[in-house]
Amino acid sequence: MSKKIYLNFGSYKLLDKKNDILPLSGYENSKILLCLDENNKPIYFNSDANGFNNSKIENIDTLLIGDSYVQGMCVDNNFNLNQQFKKLGLSTLSFGVGGNGPLLEYATFKEYKFDYKVKNIFLFITPENDFYDLSKEKNNQILIKYLNDENYKQNLSTKNNRDKKVEVLNEYFGNKAKRLWNDFFSVYHLNLKQVGNLIELFFKKKQSTSSEYLYLQNKKIDKLFIKILNQFINETDKNNLNFYVVFNSLTPDILYAKTLEQKKFKKLVNDKISMIKSHLKKQNISFFDYSDYLIKNYDEKNILNIFKNINNKWDHYTNKGYAILTKEAVALIK
Repeated sequence: MSKKIYLNFGSYKLLDKKNDILPLSGYENSKILLCLDENNKPIYFNSDANGFNNSKIENIDTLLIGDSYVQGMCVDNNFNLNQQFKKLGLSTLSFGVGGNGPLLEYATFKEYKFDYKVKNIFLFITPENDFYDLSKEKNNQILIKYLNDENYKQNLSTKNNRDKKVEVLNEYFGNKAKRLWNDFFSVYHLNLKQVGNLIELFFKKKQSTSSEYLYLQNKKIDKLFIKILNQFINETDKNNLNFYVVFNSLTPDILYAKTLEQKKFKKLVNDKISMIKSHLKKQNISFFDYSDYLIKNYDEKNILNIFKNINNKWDHYTNKGYAILTKEAVALIK
């Protein structure tokens, strides 16, 4: 493991760049600063040989695909989805990257799927973000090739492309990767807040400021989403893999919408969720919707058991939130 420390990377940040390759993960075999938790404590992970948040890759039976929720934002590694699944007897591998939408997730699956032998595939959908993400991802020519060309891969695991990947990442981060651990650590302690802001700047996804939410009313994006789902279904069926879909919950401000704007957004997102569910039912794909579960079992008074609220903004799940989600997801198999 390198003595250097790196910031977490989201592939969505390079969608508008014209690089020869599009990295689908961050620095490999490295110590990564993922985020700062609600107590301003840094959360690190040691990336695997492909740059994902995994430890001890052996006897893997289950693959988790998704965005920041699957990557482990922002909980101690002992409580992220990987570890929660392992506590319930499944040995998992995560292809989670913060900021990923459906097309980046499919590209990642297609690029690395044959590197591991698994039996179960869980695709985590984040309805609040995924249609916006897809509206951006569809314009990247490399990602579209993954969808339209059955045999397309970037071959990111080759030595030549691993070297290219590091070059692209170094250029993006402004050669911050060249800092030695001690250099970074001294800067880190001097200005923890600045580092936190830097991570947020790199990592947080831009939300639409338009009250029209045009990306949620674009039928072409709907069709593209369904096409991606069908590709997942076809690929897993062809390889005799069990495929399951998990819907991440809407954040509490949308789950318990109060303002007209929140209610409008919730209605549009729920329409998309219903569309996806209808398609999954026709394809006999089992799914779990965390929003439905929380509406039945929680309310505004105790939702803080499930979601973190940091600086008056709803964030990712608590340890308990991840644990409950995992239990319900595993039930799809049993």
